[in-house]
Amino acid sequence: MARLIDAVRGHEGVWDTLLRQAAAARMPHALAFTGPAGIGKKAVAWALAQALICEKPSEAPCGVCGPCRRVENHASENVLFIEPVKNSIKLEASAQILEFLSLRLLGRARVILIDGAQLLNPQAANSLLKAIEEPPPQTFFILITPEISQLIPTLRSRVQVLRFAPLKPAELAAGEAIPQWLLQSSRGSFELLELLRDPQVHELRGQVFQFLSSAVRGQRDGLDAILGLTRDREAALGIAHFLQQFLRDWTVLETGHTIHTDLAPELKNLPPRDVESRAKLWQKAYQMELDLTANVDRSLIFENFFYQARG
Repeated sequence: MARLIDAVRGHEGVWDTLLRQAAAARMPHALAFTGPAGIGKKAVAWALAQALICEKPSEAPCGVCGPCRRVENHASENVLFIEPVKNSIKLEASAQILEFLSLRLLGRARVILIDGAQLLNPQAANSLLKAIEEPPPQTFFILITPEISQLIPTLRSRVQVLRFAPLKPAELAAGEAIPQWLLQSSRGSFELLELLRDPQVHELRGQVFQFLSSAVRGQRDGLDAILGLTRDREAALGIAHFLQQFLRDWTVLETGHTIHTDLAPELKNLPPRDVESRAKLWQKAYQMELDLTANVDRSLIFENFFYQARG
């Protein structure tokens, strides 16, 4: 038995705002939680559902009443959770929502959580417009999306936006001894932190730095090693991500504000380049990511970067 909010790190300001609105009976009937992936938006959404449904309004969420426990176990009859299937939310999901809304309300409130709301296809989104604009009493929609701009305009106009900031390094670490470069590289995301802690990702990080180091020296050995990894699209994107960070660190090296602090001595040993040249390479790494998402030939992308980096 627990209050779900007690397991959430950070976002105290957002949570306080939500509790004040709930206590004053001014909770918007449709909310959009926006912010980077993996920072806790979905966890706060479930915690809010628990608070709205708790049978002890003065203590909500109490964490001990029957409705609170059922929400904790994701088994509440008053919460409907919708998420993408094969990268899309289709008309069948909106039909499920409308059927849920037609049922008699059995508790204090009912909540519809839509994770990945930007993946609602146009038919599904349009079928929900009236329900979101004029829902039954004590019905609340929470749409979770990285960017509000990714929702179709007719949905955006019907929701109140709550923006979630990336977590601070101390919130990510929560007292655990985690290398500073890992916390900085995670960009405030639990999801990215867990990915970066994978030993294979550590190995990839070293290979990408070797690629950059050899490329700026005009040596192909690092390129030849990396090309075999780029056959996998996700690995290629990971390589571009690390390149961006290494080049960012090289550009701001003199300021001491690097992400990969442990690699600062090796960055200092790279062949001399003026700040403008380093910044241009940093921009090239961002262009690499765009090209990779556009399905440009991956080998060609990295070959081109090599020739640009060697100067």
